Amino acid sequence: MIKETYEKACPNVRRIDRIVKSNHKEIAMNCKVVNETSGLGLLEIVAGIAIILTLSALAFPRIGRYWQLYALDSATQMLSSNLEVARYTAISKKYNAVAQFYVGASSYEIFEDKNGNGARDSGEFSLGTYSLPRQVLFNGSSLLGPPANPSGSVTDPITFGSDRLTFNPLGKVNSGLGTIYLQNSAGDAAALSFNMASRLKIYRWSKGSNTWN
Repeated sequence: MIKETYEKACPNVRRIDRIVKSNHKEIAMNCKVVNETSGLGLLEIVAGIAIILTLSALAFPRIGRYWQLYALDSATQMLSSNLEVARYTAISKKYNAVAQFYVGASSYEIFEDKNGNGARDSGEFSLGTYSLPRQVLFNGSSLLGPPANPSGSVTDPITFGSDRLTFNPLGKVNSGLGTIYLQNSAGDAAALSFNMASRLKIYRWSKGSNTWN
């Protein structure tokens, strides 16, 4: 009885085995096709890297140029803003406020000057010490000045006496006319200039025409 049942079942078992083997073979062939057609070859990877390097080489000079201009503009705007803070501090507190420039260190400090001696003494509050961005200097070489009416080469990047700008309690510049020159490593320049009325004006240097705008 058991033998008869086994013999009847054998053809079915063989048929199932053939079907399973056939399916395994078909799956293996499909996997081989997928492996052969998917992914990137070595030449494609090398070509992709070459394209990326080429695009980077073309873009890098433009990015560097953008950052040079941005650094100069940032330094100019920050200095202008800080000088206005010094002016309104002098007006509101009714004593002098000083901006002292340190050309060699590319920095400046703004502080209260209650006794009017031009120095920061004990009890006189500092409004802040600021450094210029990298590659921006207090520099006037190769420039003409003053910006409003150029008459000769700039020899001093800070034309205020002792590199010090003082606002009195009326918000006026005690030292009168004066200009602060900023320049980046590419030769772009800006100038912050005060006129007789103590009004601040920002000028931009045109390298093409050697003029201030």
